Amino acid sequence: MPDNKYDIFISYRRDGGAQYARILQLMLIQRGYSVFLDYDELTDGIFSDKIKAAIREAPVFMLVLSKGAMTRCANEGDWVRKEITLAVEQGKHIIPVNPDNGFDGFPEKMPENLKDAIGSHQHSEISFGQALGVTTDLLIKNRLVPTLGERTSSPRKDEDFEAAQETLRRQDAHNRFMRRLGIGSAVVVVAIVLVTCLWFWKRQVEEDEAHAHTAELEAKRMDLCEKHKEFLLNLNKELTIEQMEIIDTILTNMISVYPDSVWMSQFEFNMGQWYGIKGEPFDPAQSHMPISNVSYADISMFLFDLSDKTNLSFELPPVELWEYAAHGGENRETTLYAGSDEVDQVAWYKENSGGKTHNSDGRQGKEPNYLDLYDMSGNVAEFCNTPYDGSGLYTVCGGHYDSPASEVTVSSQKGFGTIDKDKHVGFRVIIRKP
Repeated sequence: MPDNKYDIFISYRRDGGAQYARILQLMLIQRGYSVFLDYDELTDGIFSDKIKAAIREAPVFMLVLSKGAMTRCANEGDWVRKEITLAVEQGKHIIPVNPDNGFDGFPEKMPENLKDAIGSHQHSEISFGQALGVTTDLLIKNRLVPTLGERTSSPRKDEDFEAAQETLRRQDAHNRFMRRLGIGSAVVVVAIVLVTCLWFWKRQVEEDEAHAHTAELEAKRMDLCEKHKEFLLNLNKELTIEQMEIIDTILTNMISVYPDSVWMSQFEFNMGQWYGIKGEPFDPAQSHMPISNVSYADISMFLFDLSDKTNLSFELPPVELWEYAAHGGENRETTLYAGSDEVDQVAWYKENSGGKTHNSDGRQGKEPNYLDLYDMSGNVAEFCNTPYDGSGLYTVCGGHYDSPASEVTVSSQKGFGTIDKDKHVGFRVIIRKP
């Protein structure tokens, strides 16, 4: 965490810009950033040491370009002009924010160096409506994270304009109440009133948080169902935000094998997905490592539960479908390994793995096959939903990180017991459209 007292200084025009600035401050604070916003006595002609110090302390200078915000910057004594001037002199990272695309330009007599300082930066358009949370998060990702780094968001975040307004109203009401309470006539009476009010306030906060959390869950469910509507997704109402985010990741990384009917996961199913859906603790550093040491029976129960949570048909692929996908689908690659005849290009196997699995996330230097599927040769062998030679075993395909090159080909197969577990064996999933 930086040593600066503030991450961001928000400059705004009180007429027409105050509400935008306050809501923007609220959204940024809820997402972990410290923000300076003077909302009390700031008027034209007053440019206090407090303002100067805050601009100097904050790495980021955010300017709210509401309608008419720059008009009075033609005047040398205008305080917004002074703030911009000091920010330019201090070399601050300037982020102009265009609320609801309402900015109407600069006055002719405004100094050119200030116009250039603002105009040379991309204007971030923030929608102060239903998309408030989305556009704020996009601003954070693109404009703040590169300069300030990531922050831990508050468990309770407003996602739209109405919710943010309600939060500000509650804050203002609470602040007014607390100020009036401090002027009580008798110490004993004030103490009794304070304790009583705090008790009711805490209860209301808990109820509000419970309602807000319920609303957040519902909004997340609706957003994901809309985002992944091609899957006909229907999420269970008992899912947590974390579980829904994992499901979002799983669906985002599904590749169409048979158009509009069968999808396959681009990567091998990983520990973050397995333990996250189960709601069990795990080492976050291992999130992208393929899950292994799970039996065919364990996987079947897990996929049954995942299907129940999503109303989707999650399955292990049959061998024929697995090989079809490994060969590039309808393009029918004829390579020995999934994606290449050169094993080192596409596979972690005995000669290059260092005797261990590797993250299956497309960022480890191995190339995918034609369908953009990774690690179908090597890394971990993958369970398929096909019996092996009528022996009571099930088929695993593709070989693993301890296999020689001859055993990580597209046609490599072995049998494995339904309750057996092995560190070399994992899986990937398919979804069938009903």
